[in-house]
Amino acid sequence: MELKVGDRIEIIGKNGVAVAKGTIYNINEFREPSMKYAVHVDGYKEDVLFFGESQLVKID
Repeated sequence: MELKVGDRIEIIGKNGVAVAKGTIYNINEFREPSMKYAVHVDGYKEDVLFFGESQLVKID
């Protein structure tokens, strides 16, 4: 899956169900794979959260 900055995504929890939506803010190839994507999560105002590609699904 090709994700890029600005893509809208769903965040998938450990049970395989979408737990939140957000927007990719930054992609850093030098972070460990489980923290490669910085995401602005809808409803979370503090800062960005970090996720791996396996936790994200692109939405339209």
